[in-house]
Amino acid sequence: MIRVLAAAVRHGAVPRRFGRREAGRWLWLGFLFTGAVVRGISPTPVTFQSGPGRFEVAAIDSSAARSATAAADAAWRWLTVPFGLPERFSSPVLVRLVPAAEWNGTGFFRVMAEPGGVVSVRVRWEDSLPDPVLRRAIVQGLLTRLAVAHHGPRDDLVVPFWLEQAALGWWRTRADPAQLDALKQASAKHSPPSSARLFQGRRGEAEPAEHRAGALWLLTFFQQESGGGEWPAFLKKLLRGDEPEAALAASYPGRFRDARERELWWQTGWHHLRRGRSLPTFEAEDSQEALQRLGRFVFAPTGGDEVLSLAAVLAHGREPFVRAEVERRSLELNRLLPALHPFYRNAGLSLGEAFAARTADGAAQARACGRFEGDWREAGALEAAANTALDTLEQTLGTPIRDDSGF
Repeated sequence: MIRVLAAAVRHGAVPRRFGRREAGRWLWLGFLFTGAVVRGISPTPVTFQSGPGRFEVAAIDSSAARSATAAADAAWRWLTVPFGLPERFSSPVLVRLVPAAEWNGTGFFRVMAEPGGVVSVRVRWEDSLPDPVLRRAIVQGLLTRLAVAHHGPRDDLVVPFWLEQAALGWWRTRADPAQLDALKQASAKHSPPSSARLFQGRRGEAEPAEHRAGALWLLTFFQQESGGGEWPAFLKKLLRGDEPEAALAASYPGRFRDARERELWWQTGWHHLRRGRSLPTFEAEDSQEALQRLGRFVFAPTGGDEVLSLAAVLAHGREPFVRAEVERRSLELNRLLPALHPFYRNAGLSLGEAFAARTADGAAQARACGRFEGDWREAGALEAAANTALDTLEQTLGTPIRDDSGF
C-alpha cells in the first residue's frame, strides 16, 4: 500500500506535501481499492461528494454511492439549522459502503474518529438495507464530525443517544412535514418522558415510540428556549461528554433551581409544542429548493461533472442508469407533492408529468418540459409578487405582519 502511494506521489497523482487529514483520506480510499484487488476482483470504486468538506461517499456500486450521497446531502440540508453546521468542515465525513459479503464484525455500520480528526463511517451495504439504518449511520458520522470540529480529536467525545434520535426525528419531520402533524397527534396519547430518562438512553436498549418523540420535542424545546446562545453552548458541552443535567443547568441559567423545577419547565414546554397548530406543508422557499434538487441532473459523460437539462436527460430515459435515477426521483416527488407550497404545486405536478414522459417520443417530452418550465416561472413570479405586496403593506402599516417563515 505504501509503495502504491509512493508511486502515486512520483507520478503527480498525490501531492508531495499533505497533512494528516489528506493522508488519511488517501489511505482510506487506497484500502478500499486494495481490498478489492486482494479478493481477486477488479471493479474500480467510485466516489461522490455531497459538497466540499461535507460528505464523501465511496462504493463499488455507483447507484449505491449515489443513493447514499443523496441521503447525506439531505441530512446536511435539514440539520444545518438545529445543529449550527458550518458551511464546510476542514475534512469531510468519509462514508464507505462495504458489500455485505465482505463485511467483518457485527452490526450494520461503524463510526470511527481517527487521531488526525478524520471521521469515517463504514456501512454494511446491500440493496435491502433499510433507509433508517443508513440515516442513522449518516447522523452519527455527522454529529461525531461536529464534535471533532468543536473540541478536536479526543477520546472522550460522545454523541448522546437521545441527540441522535432527535436529529433523526428532525430530519424525518422536516423532509416530510406530514410526519410532524402525525407526531403531534401521537404525542397527545401519552405523557412526556422525563428529561433525565431521555438523557440516560443508551444504544442497544429498546426505543419506545414515546422516547423517540420525546427526544425530538426536547431538541425543539431547547432551541425555542435559547435566546442568547444557550442551545449552542449546551450542544458543545454534550458533544464533549459533559454530564447532561449539570451542563443543562450551566447553559440555561435561571430557568430552574432543582430537578423538580427542571422537569416542570420541560413538561410545560412539551405540552406547548405538541399542541401547536401548523399545516403539514413546506414554505415557498423549501418547496422551490426541493423541486430544484429533483429537477437538476449532474452526470459525468466525458469524465467531468456536467449539469444536463431535463430535456437532455429524458432523451436518454430508456437507458438503464438514467431510467433508474428518474424513477427514484419520481417516487420522491410523489411523496413530497402533498406538502408543496401552493405557489409550487403546479410546478411539482408538471415535473412529475415530465418524469413520466421518459419513455415517450421526443415531441411529447418537449411538451412536458415546456409545461414544467412555464409552471416554474409562474411559481417564482407568484412568490415574488406576494413578497412585494407584503413588504408594501408592512411599510404602509408600520407593523411587521409576517412570521419567521416569511409569510
